[in-house]
Amino acid sequence: MRLQEPSTSSNGCPQRILLVDDEEDVLRGLRCTLDRAGYAVTCANNLHGALTVLERESFHLVLTDLYLGNRELGYRVADAARSKKPLTPVVVLTGRPSFDGAQEALRSHVAEIVVKPVEDRTLVATCRRVIHETELSRRNQELETANKVLTAVLPRTIEMKDPTTCGHSERVVGYADSLAMRCGVGAEDRANLRLAALLHDIGKIGIPDHILTKPGGLTSDEMEVVRRHPAMGYEVLASLDNHEDVRNWVYQHHERWDGRGYPQGLAGAEVTLPSRILVLAEVFDALAEPRSYKPAWPIEKIVGLFREQAGRQFDPDLAKLVADGLERRGRGFFGGQPDMLF
Repeated sequence: MRLQEPSTSSNGCPQRILLVDDEEDVLRGLRCTLDRAGYAVTCANNLHGALTVLERESFHLVLTDLYLGNRELGYRVADAARSKKPLTPVVVLTGRPSFDGAQEALRSHVAEIVVKPVEDRTLVATCRRVIHETELSRRNQELETANKVLTAVLPRTIEMKDPTTCGHSERVVGYADSLAMRCGVGAEDRANLRLAALLHDIGKIGIPDHILTKPGGLTSDEMEVVRRHPAMGYEVLASLDNHEDVRNWVYQHHERWDGRGYPQGLAGAEVTLPSRILVLAEVFDALAEPRSYKPAWPIEKIVGLFREQAGRQFDPDLAKLVADGLERRGRGFFGGQPDMLF
């Protein structure tokens, strides 16, 4: 009878454990326990055998006794497992719980230390937990790496297509986050808004260069092509799992309070608060920075536009908040402590 449901890896095969102990009866007993829990178990009864197997095969976990006879084993196996790509976690079994202060040093090399004798269920639960935590940590590291690529490479790709926007996305991140903090937006939504701000122009990848970098004004047909970039961005980010808000906010960053924006023509609160923040932050940077076709606007002129467009292009409360703040503090408004709006 199995102790629990079988343990399987992502490909549906049993998770693999390397089991190391120099006492044959202990080795058989532990293997029986792990077999019944659904693991695929490979056994070794000495240090050399364990290191040899570990060198040529991959495992989800190494479960080893600390000593083989009078020889310390834990450090050697743990070091070998840590050198694997990806890292293989190690659980050490020992019948000598004190072992002269070595326990704390060993903890830096292994995932868990278990004192023998150990109940079958406790052993299996420990193996499951360590494997799960290791896989979760690995996935988090992969996501972190993917996010670094996403947030570092993609905005640079846009800037290569349109050099006039160099640094634009990074500045919009700061403006949007500062404004979101002042509006009482929660930490999770702020984090997602920062990502949306960084990627808001990603759809410009699909705009032909001769339109994107054209000097002077655009024809109506060319402008229609440019107006597709929020929808293109929404599609580009389709595989961004668990970030539907980010995709939607990118999709909405050219909507207007009065419903005359694009691509959906949403109006008022139909446009989410983070999107309304992003609209305003994006416009502020576009005005405040010099472009090849215009000089930077002075703060006074930007304030005048925000007041004029409150309730038209912009959320009236947000436009007033920013206009008042810029009037009092200039660009320093975006770097100060938040005055809660909502």
